[in-house]
Amino acid sequence: MSENNNKATKPKIKKDRAISPLWLFTLIAFGLSGWMLYKTVNEAGQRIQIYFSNAQGIEAGRTTIRFNGLEVGIVRRINLSEDLGSIFVDADIYPEAIRLLGEDTAFWLVKPKASLAGISGLDALVSGNYIAIKPGTVETENLTYTAAEEPPADGLTQTGLHIKLTSNDLGSLSEGSLLFYKKIPVGEVYDYRLTPDNQQVVLSVLIEPEYAGLVNENTRFWNVSGFKANIGVNGVDVDFHNVGALLAGGIAFDSPESDNAANDFDKYPLYSDINQAERGLKINISLPEGHGITNEQSPILFKGLEIGRLSDISLSPDKKGLVATASIDPAMDWLLSDKTRFIIEKTELDFGGLKNASNLIFGDFITVHPEKGQSSRDFTAHTRKQLKIEDPDAAKISVTAKNAWGIDENTKVLHRGVQVGFVSNVELFDDSVNLSLLIDKKYKHLIKSRSRFFMVGGITGAANEDGIEVIVPAVSQIADPAISFTSEGSKKIADKYTLYKTEISARHARNEEKGFQRYTIYADSLPSLSVGSPVMHKNFTVGKVTDVRLGKGQAQITVGIENAYRHLITVDTVFWNHSGLSLEASISNGLTVNTGSLKSLVSGGIAFDNIKGVENRIGKQWKLYPSLKAAEHFGFEVTFTAATAKGLSKGSKIRYQGIDVGEVTTLLPEFSKKGVNIKARLYPTYAQTFARENSYFWLVSPEVSLSGAKNLDALITPYVAVEPGNGSRSKRFELNNQEKQKSGLVIYLESEDRSSISVGTPLLFRDMEIGHVLNIELGRFSDRIIIKAKINDKYRHLIRENTIFWNSSGLDVSIGLTGAEIKTGTVGSIIKGGIALAIPEETPLKKVASNGRHFLLYKQANPTWKKWRTAIPGF
Repeated sequence: MSENNNKATKPKIKKDRAISPLWLFTLIAFGLSGWMLYKTVNEAGQRIQIYFSNAQGIEAGRTTIRFNGLEVGIVRRINLSEDLGSIFVDADIYPEAIRLLGEDTAFWLVKPKASLAGISGLDALVSGNYIAIKPGTVETENLTYTAAEEPPADGLTQTGLHIKLTSNDLGSLSEGSLLFYKKIPVGEVYDYRLTPDNQQVVLSVLIEPEYAGLVNENTRFWNVSGFKANIGVNGVDVDFHNVGALLAGGIAFDSPESDNAANDFDKYPLYSDINQAERGLKINISLPEGHGITNEQSPILFKGLEIGRLSDISLSPDKKGLVATASIDPAMDWLLSDKTRFIIEKTELDFGGLKNASNLIFGDFITVHPEKGQSSRDFTAHTRKQLKIEDPDAAKISVTAKNAWGIDENTKVLHRGVQVGFVSNVELFDDSVNLSLLIDKKYKHLIKSRSRFFMVGGITGAANEDGIEVIVPAVSQIADPAISFTSEGSKKIADKYTLYKTEISARHARNEEKGFQRYTIYADSLPSLSVGSPVMHKNFTVGKVTDVRLGKGQAQITVGIENAYRHLITVDTVFWNHSGLSLEASISNGLTVNTGSLKSLVSGGIAFDNIKGVENRIGKQWKLYPSLKAAEHFGFEVTFTAATAKGLSKGSKIRYQGIDVGEVTTLLPEFSKKGVNIKARLYPTYAQTFARENSYFWLVSPEVSLSGAKNLDALITPYVAVEPGNGSRSKRFELNNQEKQKSGLVIYLESEDRSSISVGTPLLFRDMEIGHVLNIELGRFSDRIIIKAKINDKYRHLIRENTIFWNSSGLDVSIGLTGAEIKTGTVGSIIKGGIALAIPEETPLKKVASNGRHFLLYKQANPTWKKWRTAIPGF
């Protein structure tokens, strides 16, 4: 080792004069602390004390102080006062809100509150109770306040019209009571206090700016608080303005025309009600005798809206009647013309119900029915009965009776149970009673020259040689007698009518005047009938049997139908043998027990009705069925002529779209025509539709072949199908072998032989079926086959004068040295054959072929034909 290697290197020492990083963190910490201290002092705001009577609803650290919904402070602590009579809170007011503090600053606790005047403090339900602040206007160094129990009246600080109302007492009014104009709230009471002499109350009222123009120097105010009730023999009259005024009090006012608008703090008297305010148009209403109004405050209504009230009822100047004074809303002045009618609405109670039932509580009232005319202030009121009596269009009927039978004025006049009028007057003569009936104008057409009037009410009945009849009316008519009538004869109203005691006696009186129309009816055998047996329609006797004798193999019965009922006999009338008993009961019409007549029980009777689609004659004579059921189920008889019955038998059905509409009844050979006569009946419901000329009937039989199966629904029993016609009624029809062909283009194809073509073979264009073969027959000279075919309407444009047709049925097999070639059409054409067609590519196109045109049918196609792609426009 050398000397140089043993010598150590001397280290270099440097002194760092920079500040340590630890001191930097210390300085930052001091800075943040200073900033936080500054922020805390700056945001601490102003500490104040607020005294409350109790601490209910206040929580330290949670209850806030708010101004117009904005949080401006918070409660820090809650303390007891030194005298223990109250509490005070230490609260911080945020710096930006310190300017709200002043000598007259007000505080109060806001919490949810419900009262008759309404609900307040709903926002406290969500955020909790809070302390509201009203800013002060006078600077002060005092930082101690006493909270108010209620929010201060701040109406003076709000915009709008401020007015003063003076009243003898406060009544039901309070702060928050609303002001109404035409029942619309437009302001409120915000303060009230006694006058300096303590004799009256002054209410401070604020009217919203948009409604301030309604108040002028002529405006009057009146109290509408609570309700007023007048109780008397005429009922209870209850008056209140609206629910709000009923609960919390209210004031209403009017707005008469004036050029001088109200100014702030104008003073007005407050009247106790509208009558004291003496507002409204004064009118006089003459009241009729028996008006029934005893309440001087009865309302006057127009379409359910109260427009005024009566204010007084007194004797007329001539002392001969009563005159009511009324006050009408000035806005309704347009209703008051010399033709306007005032009607007294009275309570009417009867077994039919209670009319104007509210009158029992509120009393009778008057309704207004305006008409154009000259302005007027004097009117005459009428009852509804008086109006009907004075109506010139109503029918006034005079009726004479032997006895009043409990009838008095207002007795109802009914027709078929519906009220059409009433008795307006009852007058007694020496030997009779004269009744004046008033029939409403819309029902007067029911009164005719031969109308018969009779009493309804109570249970009535009659028993004699013609039968037993008991009539039990509806319950309401048993205790409330009325007059009813029939409507028969000409439109002319007779001078006088007779009132019968019962409906039965009225009917008997009518029958004594009737004549008869005779009809002859034939039956296979004579039922249990005799001369005098009744003839009935809907269980009502309208005639009788006048003769019974034996005709040519049939019973011949002659009946007489009363002339009044001869119109019931129509082309659809059906007669049947009738006897027995029937009962009918309902709540509205009561109970009717009707045996028809004694003779219908002992010796039978005949009934009839109009039933469409039933065979009702034998030739030109009427036919008698053994019963109604037999008649309803028989229907209409028709006859078919056919070459063969082909599987039909008695009972085979006649069908339309799969629904049975009739059936075969008889099959008889017709030797002279080498055919068959088939008798059938169409059910009554369908006879009118199918028993008409042009109806098409055909025999449907099952068809099974290589090409498929058809009409399998006729596999067990063939049936007759039908398509309805639109001609007149007919009884004879031809029974066809094929279904009626639909419209289309009919053409004829001529071929050397039939090949595999048969009826139904399709005509194909580009392998798509466009028609089918209808018929195949030999030509006139037997030198060719004529094939009749039909082209569907939608494809008739494909058949041109030069269209080429060829047989595409089965297989085309060619065998040569090079092999075999097999050509086929569609699967359908292999099974059931087919005729193909093509249109030559020639321009211009030939015309569309006419109906009945003949074409040549080639045995096979030229290969060129199948390549044609001629464009053919559709129709």
